[in-house]
Amino acid sequence: MTDSLNGAAAAAAAPVAAQATQRIALVDRKRHAGKRVRPITDWAFAREANAVPLTGVEFGEAAREMPIGFVHVGKDENDRPKIVPMALMGLRERENLLVSADGSWNGRFVPATLRRYPFAYVRTPSGGDQLSLVIDEACEGLNDSEGELLITAEGEPTDYLQQIMRFLDRYELEQQRTEVFCARLVELELLRGAEIKGDLPDGDKVNATGFFMVDEDKLNKLPDAEVLALHRTGMMALIHTHLVAMGQVQALAQRLESRKVAKT
Repeated sequence: MTDSLNGAAAAAAAPVAAQATQRIALVDRKRHAGKRVRPITDWAFAREANAVPLTGVEFGEAAREMPIGFVHVGKDENDRPKIVPMALMGLRERENLLVSADGSWNGRFVPATLRRYPFAYVRTPSGGDQLSLVIDEACEGLNDSEGELLITAEGEPTDYLQQIMRFLDRYELEQQRTEVFCARLVELELLRGAEIKGDLPDGDKVNATGFFMVDEDKLNKLPDAEVLALHRTGMMALIHTHLVAMGQVQALAQRLESRKVAKT
């Protein structure tokens, strides 16, 4: 089978986690008065997300159990390719190997892109650089009786909702830092196209394409001044963590084989 991770580019641009049905709405004091959100215990909404965006601060934890690749998501303001780091959670399209059949999360680390669900920040067309809080109203946890209240009786954000916004503030900041890192990789021309190829014990083949990784040969040929600058900015540590994380492909293959065996 041949599977492309190009669909991950769409997930990178999506305001909330990938799922079949979304109803994205601005959080509004009148519209969402009395609404509550239950904590996420069912990760079925991410079952088809084989890759999700990652920020640099998450690389260390993610690398312990999933590969980290990069996908192309368009052009930046300087007309250069824009890339986004992705946590790879599946080797086939529309299959997240960390979400079990019962919707439980079968791993230690959950990317912040998924942990923020059903909330996200978006830039509205008329808002310029201003960020607006949105919620996916199709989320099963959104209801009128259970969970954390969103809006107080006075029409103000509850402590819970303010906590969510602080989390999203940090997430936005880390995204900006990650964009600087990715732009530097592009500027130094350190990326190359990559693919994941292999044979499963049952003879089935995996060939995942559509992503990029750091080219170690190009990295080793960088001038000393560039290498020192990457070290001092912490970018070299992110590069090495990414390269180490690609070793988790085998762990994903083992998850895939275990899933196939369980279905037989």
